[in-house]
Amino acid sequence: MINNDSISSSQPFRSKSTLFFERYSRAESQNVQMRLLVYLLSGLLLILLCAFVFSVARPRAVYYVPGAVSSGIAHPGQVPLSSVKSFAVSWLMGWMNYTPETVEGVYERSKLFMGASLLSQVHSRSAEELEKVRRDRLSSVFMLSSEPKISEDKGEFKVTLEGKRGIYMGKEEMSFEAIRYVMSIVKTASTEQNPYALAVSHMRKEGVEYAHE
Repeated sequence: MINNDSISSSQPFRSKSTLFFERYSRAESQNVQMRLLVYLLSGLLLILLCAFVFSVARPRAVYYVPGAVSSGIAHPGQVPLSSVKSFAVSWLMGWMNYTPETVEGVYERSKLFMGASLLSQVHSRSAEELEKVRRDRLSSVFMLSSEPKISEDKGEFKVTLEGKRGIYMGKEEMSFEAIRYVMSIVKTASTEQNPYALAVSHMRKEGVEYAHE
């Protein structure tokens, strides 16, 4: 014969209402956990979306050379010939066009893009030449007369530029001649002062035939 007292003592009585509230409590706990997981995944997705939009919308780096005579696309670590040509033209036009008032600034700007050997040559006679330009009121005007020519050999660029140069004392023309410059340009480390990573290592002047008009 089964003892009812033993049954009641080993298995506590749980009413239907108690079971309902326990199940409801477990369901609520699971719902809270699911909501937290959904919020976490939503936040992660939002961060990834913002990063993607920022990456797409961010402006790309642009490399340029002041006074460039041709357009093109520059790639980091690569120096296209068109960029070297533009650099050479810009530097020479700046170096060869000056007045007594601007000659010192021209020298200071141009030397930032000179190689060590050329800078040493120019620096050794710069004080005397600058003083002569200011004292005699000399001005120089240079203009290109043909398309620059360029070649590359073992990492060094040779750029040939032909043009006409006039030297003036005040408003009086002292000389006017056709002239050719052959420039050697080398790659160098990019710096804040020289972001183009190019420098003029050597330059020589050659006379060309020209009939004065």
